[in-house]
Amino acid sequence: MAARLAPALPAASAGVLAAAFALTLGCAPAPELAGAPAAGDSPGEALTATTRAGPVAATVTLRPAAPRLGDALRLSLVVEADAGVVVDMPAFGDALGRFAIVDYAPREEATDEGGARLSQHYTLQSPMSGRQRIPRLRVEFVDERDANAAERPARELLTDELSFEVASVLPEGAVGDQLRPARPALPALEGPWLQRHWPWLAAALAAATALGGALFVWLRRAEARARETAFDRAAARLDRLRRQGLPDASSVDAWYVELSDIVRRYIEARFGLRAPERTTEEFLAEAGRSAELSPPHRELLSAFLERCDRVKFARYSPAADESEDALALALRFLEETRAPKEAAPARRPAPPEAVGIV
Repeated sequence: MAARLAPALPAASAGVLAAAFALTLGCAPAPELAGAPAAGDSPGEALTATTRAGPVAATVTLRPAAPRLGDALRLSLVVEADAGVVVDMPAFGDALGRFAIVDYAPREEATDEGGARLSQHYTLQSPMSGRQRIPRLRVEFVDERDANAAERPARELLTDELSFEVASVLPEGAVGDQLRPARPALPALEGPWLQRHWPWLAAALAAATALGGALFVWLRRAEARARETAFDRAAARLDRLRRQGLPDASSVDAWYVELSDIVRRYIEARFGLRAPERTTEEFLAEAGRSAELSPPHRELLSAFLERCDRVKFARYSPAADESEDALALALRFLEETRAPKEAAPARRPAPPEAVGIV
């Protein structure tokens, strides 16, 4: 505080104040303010490391490069991937447990080349001074451009460690005996074991009860999923898509991608065809060799996929009635190709007017 007031005082008064302050500290040099930047460290200085694995590059950056205890550490992980590569970023706080996380901001955007740029920005606090490190962060990715990508496990990219020194805020030469001595040990607990530990027993019983309830619910849901047929799952997804409403210009691509995926995954589960990973031409060629798909159904499927591809790849903007026709085509294909044991007609989803579609 004296360092900030000195410029506003006369020269003589400032000298007297400085002498008194030095005498109070035992003639030792005054410590620097906690959190002030270290000498020679500017906001632009940083530690950075870039790692590349195939079509993915990851850059880890830490600012400042020479922090003091109490400074905010700004850590950034930026991953750039080529088009057709799906990236799974590290979970929140993964491998950063030794630091206190003050702030976190993820972000995802497309690059000019059609790829993706994903980033995670952390504001951290170091728990102590001395040598510290940012451990290696794991990024997983799948190259979907490879036709056999679904048969291979996801690949890993491990970033390099960043080692740095956190400066202490104590004055130079300070020793531990200047701190307050440790308090004496607490007396041992007395009384019967059950009386001393009943809170832990109650907590364990509550946790066991909650775990048992969660397990029961999970088993019931797993049993219900096992009874579901391919038609049931596809019809439920189609009903959810219908309730979202017909797409507008900003959501038409995602809407048609979801609609196409519903039919493709139904075909994979119903007929054993590898629909989701193949192009429309490859899939229709294999469907033509399937004895379970009749020629009318193959023609219906071809017309449906052609509508979806026009929107996904030809940048076609369909009218509302065209989107409703595509939805009706998908539902018709599901109902006409369902397994014989599912012959009873399912309840149709509510019409668009009933869910507020305009």
